[in-house]
Amino acid sequence: MSLANPERSANRWALVRGLFEAVSGLPMPERPGFLDYACPDPGIRQEVESLLAADELADTWSMPADRVAAMPACEPVPSVPGYAIERLIGSGGAGSVYLGRNTLSGRRVAIKVVRSLAVGSQALQRFRQECRALSRLSHPGIVQLVETGSSPGGITYLVMEHVDGVAIDRWRNDRQPSPAMCIDVMRQMLAALAHAHDAGVIHRDIKPANVLVDASTTVKLLDFGVARLHSQEGHRTGFKTETGHLIGTFAYMSPEQADGGGERIGVASDVYQSALLLFELLTGRLPYDTDGRSAAALLRAVLMDRRVALSELRPGLPAALGELLDRALAIDPSQRPPTVRAFDAELAGLLPHLG
Repeated sequence: MSLANPERSANRWALVRGLFEAVSGLPMPERPGFLDYACPDPGIRQEVESLLAADELADTWSMPADRVAAMPACEPVPSVPGYAIERLIGSGGAGSVYLGRNTLSGRRVAIKVVRSLAVGSQALQRFRQECRALSRLSHPGIVQLVETGSSPGGITYLVMEHVDGVAIDRWRNDRQPSPAMCIDVMRQMLAALAHAHDAGVIHRDIKPANVLVDASTTVKLLDFGVARLHSQEGHRTGFKTETGHLIGTFAYMSPEQADGGGERIGVASDVYQSALLLFELLTGRLPYDTDGRSAAALLRAVLMDRRVALSELRPGLPAALGELLDRALAIDPSQRPPTVRAFDAELAGLLPHLG
């Protein structure tokens, strides 16, 4: 799909969306036969299959405690050398995250494991990507990598510092922060992102579940499982994401992610997602409707729906803040602030006007 021809994109998107919604309701074994019959165009089929793959990878690593408690104990607790597992804190289709403790130091950690059945899968590829990304990064605003490894039982694991905080949307709901506080936590996150970008890491999946805030209002950025790595010269390294494949979480995707334009995803995508998160902190919602919408409808909203202006929801805030968010949320990446540092600098300049 190309954003260059909106009418053609809309028609193509309508076809992709319709096929996705039809096939996603079918049992897995019946899907290939249906697509053979209904989707002779290989390009369209690739986009439909990309949506299906992304739908299966919807994020479930971070869950409310009541949902974790309700999860069935369908697998044995893993054995990770040097660590005692205390409890399950999140689970996804290919693995789980546990709260653990180093048996020598007593330090609490989060341990992400991928089950042996996922070897060779996209989930394992994402897991390895997160290990590579975190190994490049050392910043107080980014969750710290402790170690990675494999156990004889077929468990591949990643040990990270445990962050005693809550997702940033829950922090907002609990604290009801002022606009200045919202911008302060956002600037902390932007500083962490700037460090990642300097190290050649593009996050690509900035959303509430991946930004934690602790009791001292300190921000930690986590989950680099869909990050893109670049070398010092700006070339991509080993992790390959095919153009046309969708990676990320639907409602928080940048337009270039939703459009499947893998080669166009870069710093500007992180700027867009940061602005989206700030809009949500300030208003309690995203700038387009997400309630009850399918994955395909969410992607269409990212690409085509009118964004609600900040002034419509918070008319008392400075017009310059709304104008900045409008630019940062532009469909065309070239219209956004060019870097997260530039976005941060503009936010800093607005703080004196927030009272």
